[in-house]
Amino acid sequence: MNKEEAKNRIQKLRNEILQRNFEYFVLDKSTVAESVRDSLKKELIALEEEFPELITQDSPTQRIGSVLSGRFDKVKHKSKKWSLADVFSMEELNDWEERVEKAVGKTTYITELKIDGLNITLWYEKGLLVRAITRGDGSEGEDVTHTVRTIKNLPLKLFEEVDIEVSGEVYMPAESFANLGGEFMNPRNAAAGSVRQLDPAIASERDLRMFLYSMGENNLLNAPKSQSELLKKFIDLGLPVNPEFQVHQSPQASIAYLEKWQKNRKNLAYEIDGIVFKVDDFAKQDELGFTAKAPRWAVAYKFPAEQVSTVLESITIQIGRTGAATPVAELRPVLVAGSMVSRATLHNEDEIAKKDIRIGDTVIIQKAGDVIPEVVEVLINLRPENSEKYIFPKICPICNTDLIRKEDEAAWRCPNLDCIARKREAFLHFVSRGALDIDTLGEKVVDALLDFGFIHDVADFFTLKKEELLELPLFKEKKAQNVLDSIALRKNIELYRLIFGLGIRFVGEQAAKAVAENIKTDLSEIGPREFSESMQGKTLDDILGIEGIGDKIAESIFEWFQDEKNLNLLEKLDKVGLRLKTPEQKKQVEGVSGKTFVITGSLSTPREEIKKMIESAGGKVSSSVSAKTDYLICGEEAGSKLENAKKLGVQILDEEAMRRLFS
Repeated sequence: MNKEEAKNRIQKLRNEILQRNFEYFVLDKSTVAESVRDSLKKELIALEEEFPELITQDSPTQRIGSVLSGRFDKVKHKSKKWSLADVFSMEELNDWEERVEKAVGKTTYITELKIDGLNITLWYEKGLLVRAITRGDGSEGEDVTHTVRTIKNLPLKLFEEVDIEVSGEVYMPAESFANLGGEFMNPRNAAAGSVRQLDPAIASERDLRMFLYSMGENNLLNAPKSQSELLKKFIDLGLPVNPEFQVHQSPQASIAYLEKWQKNRKNLAYEIDGIVFKVDDFAKQDELGFTAKAPRWAVAYKFPAEQVSTVLESITIQIGRTGAATPVAELRPVLVAGSMVSRATLHNEDEIAKKDIRIGDTVIIQKAGDVIPEVVEVLINLRPENSEKYIFPKICPICNTDLIRKEDEAAWRCPNLDCIARKREAFLHFVSRGALDIDTLGEKVVDALLDFGFIHDVADFFTLKKEELLELPLFKEKKAQNVLDSIALRKNIELYRLIFGLGIRFVGEQAAKAVAENIKTDLSEIGPREFSESMQGKTLDDILGIEGIGDKIAESIFEWFQDEKNLNLLEKLDKVGLRLKTPEQKKQVEGVSGKTFVITGSLSTPREEIKKMIESAGGKVSSSVSAKTDYLICGEEAGSKLENAKKLGVQILDEEAMRRLFS
């Protein structure tokens, strides 16, 4: 990027950040996650570091806090309010600790939970609360005493008649926020919006709380000499502090604290978005001092973001095993939820048109848990001037066949069954964990087998020869034998695994199990031929009658068994010796049969074993808690599922209670 391009990008970023900051700090109606604002600011900082001559005084990187809304009286702070510098990785945290110890030597640290709330400063005079002020721009804030006085855990009178200026976070507990309705985006916005009400009665109706953690001007006789002493002094005065603070003798110990709360944060009754690291000793804090914007003696470690912004550099089309042409955003790599992301799904043509996604756009992407990253929103104000609407291709990029789109479907599809992309995905699905589970047949091996022409359908996996495998790149005698051995072991599998592995459209693992359980036979195992004959004898109504099979799935299964190519494949699988274990007849266990279970937390018994135990007794296993859930089997470190179960009155079982139920 040259200087002129950087100048244009910097100005667009500044305007976007200023607008989002106004929404967040003044209107309390943030339309994007805080992590998106963080990532925009991070990009701006990087550009300003590369082109320092482009830094101006009005840049968001050069000011502390936010503008005032003008709705309340302005009040000068007695002592300046600082923002903390943010770090987003262990490397950045280690760098900070090294700078600290280089300046002041070995020291003690204190860690505190970073409450996701609204920063407020309080003035007590002779022990009485006289003023509550928002942080504002760090020098001047807004008088919100009338609403802050309604916070029930905040004392209007201290245990000692002292003059003291203290600061902390006003927040709303997660449960209270859930009961509030959909007026606010998150608990932080709800807390800020409640504090900024003109009518204190409205704030009083909402369950606001506060934690205090810092002190400004004061007339204390024996002033605390460290942050840990200060928090204990606050408790003595009757001020609420977060109880989860901890003093550490080494950086390594403080990192253990971080890892603990990053893992367990969802078990808290309130929202946190990171951990604050501070040098505990006030004398060493004074020695370290401040930069122009933040203290050198503290940083805020932000938890990995689930939403960030980045640039969409191109769009590629990925062909799946059913022929679906899925558009994929090729992104400027960015850290999301703890992992580097460079691709995100765009779902389909309609989704691209609906969001007006274009190549070159700055987009918000999100990733929650193990979900595939997706583009949530386009930041239109950052769009390049020469951008053009994206036109969805109508030809398969792999085999050049014309794509088709049915009237009732959102996806374009490649109809060519011999398209190498479709075959590749079908082969990978067949050997995947939920299907035949042949772990030695990974992507690279399957790609090589296709390139060398050794496989044309899934039955060919079972006829591979060692001399063929030895022709593949990087294959030696031992590796070839391991592949053959693992394939041989999977010649005898559960029937549902084959059904799922065949890749019948809409048929997932649960539907495959339902179909398998409907095959009536006295035999403990059958061949693919017997399975094929059984399914060919079923009408569409027969398949619709299987519990858990809906219209779309039933039609797809029925059509699959009308196709001669599919029947020939099953015949070929029979000839290569595949054997299929039929499901055991379920024993009806009182209290289990017909009941729905959800499993959560860390358990001593493997989840798959528990799942099999439930299903063999006539129960069902679901992935999420709902009003239809009968039991939650709960281990240690359970998260949101446990909270949801309590709210819905679902019966909760530990492992001992679970075993009693099945005995």
